[in-house]
Amino acid sequence: MQRVAVIIPALNESAGLLRTLPALQRLGVGRIIVADNGSTDDTATVARTHGATVVSEHQRGYGAACQAGIAALSPRDEVVVFMDADASDDPDSLPRLVGPILSGDADLVIGCRDPARSEAGALTLQQRWGNWLAGRLIRLRWGFAYRDLGPFRAIRRDSLTRLRMTDRAFGWTVEMQIRALQEKLRIVQIEVPYRRRVGRSKISGTIKGTLLAGYWILKTIARHWPRKD
Repeated sequence: MQRVAVIIPALNESAGLLRTLPALQRLGVGRIIVADNGSTDDTATVARTHGATVVSEHQRGYGAACQAGIAALSPRDEVVVFMDADASDDPDSLPRLVGPILSGDADLVIGCRDPARSEAGALTLQQRWGNWLAGRLIRLRWGFAYRDLGPFRAIRRDSLTRLRMTDRAFGWTVEMQIRALQEKLRIVQIEVPYRRRVGRSKISGTIKGTLLAGYWILKTIARHWPRKD
């Protein structure tokens, strides 16, 4: 686990971090990086108190926060995990997520949110619909059946560099999965539980957030669609 760095984008998620960070510390991961995306609560204080490195990214956007976290990686960080700050992702699943990478069997592992093992109401109808639509479009264009666009994922550091990620908004997860196919990474999907988030979602919890996320996901797919692999 000392070779693993966890990047957590966060915007006003102090309550969720109070649950997530102690669990990550118990696992003994090498580094925890909280990318503070302009929080006005105690997100940064909570993160530092629980041993995380805090980087600030004032341009709002999930991808922008992830990029700030990547910029803070050190040479010893061989595996990079992305997870949400709202306590919806289960840290106890992290060893299973990084296992195929540490054993040399995968470059990218996607944690697919399993409805059968998730708390009631954790996955909203719009999240299920968005996953289905994006998955169908990716399979139609690139011939690979992704089961989820879940935020909980692990990737080999050198593979992440190869992807040359550019999205700074809500298209981050789908861009990573498309670029992984274009770069012919070895992809593994595992089922993970999913919990009701702490606090209200800024994306699926509002009409505006849902529409913006859907727009960016479809825009990202459309941007990569004509590219020859």
